[in-house]
Amino acid sequence: MSEELTIEYEGLSAFSIESSNTSLIVDPWLEPAWIDATVDDFEHVDYVFVTHGAHDHLGSTYEIADRSGATVITEPAVADHLTSLGLSDDQVQSMVWGNRLELSELGVRALETSHISYFESQGEHVTGTALGFLFEFESRTIYYLGDTALFSDLEMFGERYDPDVALLPVGAAPGALAPLPPDEAATAADWLDITTAIPVHYVPDDGTPEVFEAELGDLDSDVNSFILEPGESLTLS
Repeated sequence: MSEELTIEYEGLSAFSIESSNTSLIVDPWLEPAWIDATVDDFEHVDYVFVTHGAHDHLGSTYEIADRSGATVITEPAVADHLTSLGLSDDQVQSMVWGNRLELSELGVRALETSHISYFESQGEHVTGTALGFLFEFESRTIYYLGDTALFSDLEMFGERYDPDVALLPVGAAPGALAPLPPDEAATAADWLDITTAIPVHYVPDDGTPEVFEAELGDLDSDVNSFILEPGESLTLS
């Protein structure tokens, strides 16, 4: 019997994954105008993954980790920032492109993005290395691209790691420009040769994920797209 996984979309790029043994949240920016979830709803998580230091991805990472005791896994500049705020060194694990971690019931790879981690820490502007994460569960491999532009290694990642599901940025954060517009996100999904795509990184009701689905159709792709509203979930079994 295959392992059941539940992916819940928390808005913008935030999502959680629950398996029978592991609970994690990624890029936990919990925008109250979009979702009722608060830090209190994630007191049980085992891991918090942060792709880069932009405020709409770092979000409530410190508060969730401080409340839950969860281990934070992120890039080195964000790791240093979180320890400067008070998290202990043994609660924060840094990764760079190519690293692989073996966690309980879960393997995680940090993959390259075409993006930057740029944020303010202790009154100074800091530059780091943005990550994508490949989550290797027993039954499925889930790839979160993080913020990225289109680049050719995405096709190689599809060939090398054979992900089943991808969460792809398809639009922009409020007031920003899109790193991966919907037509290029569709190309990325096609290159990855995934079964299931979940569009993320867009403002609710702006129509961007529907454009992404139309672009997939124009490519005559076999990828199935699932648009989740904030708070909605998809169970894979």
